[in-house]
Amino acid sequence: MPSPLFSSLPVDLIVIPDNYILTLHKRNLCDAIRITGVMMPVVVRRQSERYVLVDGYDRLRCARELGWREVPAMVLEDERMDVLRLALNYVRGKVCGIDVLMYVWQLSQQYDVSILAKILGREYETVRKYRSMAEHLLAIGLSKQDFEELHQQCVPIRRLIRCIPEAKDRNTLYACLAYKPSGKRITPEIVRKAVQLEKNPMLQETIDLIELVGKDKVEKLLQIWDLAKKTLCTRLEEYRKRILPEDYNLLKELCQ
Repeated sequence: MPSPLFSSLPVDLIVIPDNYILTLHKRNLCDAIRITGVMMPVVVRRQSERYVLVDGYDRLRCARELGWREVPAMVLEDERMDVLRLALNYVRGKVCGIDVLMYVWQLSQQYDVSILAKILGREYETVRKYRSMAEHLLAIGLSKQDFEELHQQCVPIRRLIRCIPEAKDRNTLYACLAYKPSGKRITPEIVRKAVQLEKNPMLQETIDLIELVGKDKVEKLLQIWDLAKKTLCTRLEEYRKRILPEDYNLLKELCQ
């Protein structure tokens, strides 16, 4: 079975056959295409000098309404091919998260999510989440330039899904996408500044004591103390009759 050819075709050369099954035209699909500039290619079959539309009536109509001269297309040489499976395999090959989200969203305007999930080999909830994430991006009002930038940066889909739900606007989305843990270690200077902000005398005395004794010695003492605590707590019941009740209660509180 021959592979499809990907190209941009003049919209005037694509004809809609008389037996084409039309679906309800959704205006918001045109709005999304106008903003994102990301379209799932229409599927056509070559016929002499023209191309017969096989799949993508809404996308073709939107392209015409928007005044586009050309439209992305997959040209099939064999009309027996499973068009939807072929189209979704094209989507599956995308590595950029924004492309996957927007392609799935556009397809979900025509096809049921359960069908998309089966063909993609993904869980229903996964595909539904992709669609929901795309709708959220459209709702917060990203511009066409924003979508192009996300495409150029090729942000992974996992990273997008992590950031999109909390995004209230473009700035919060980009702040989340740009955030990376610094990997810096906590230094004594940072701890000292934090203690000063707390204005807690006991904390300040603790920091002064650690600096006086030395960090290494304090860590060693903590190890010894941890070992002693584990020993005492494992033998707590043995001490019940050997020590005063108030001392036993103190040990018991320590081990909780």
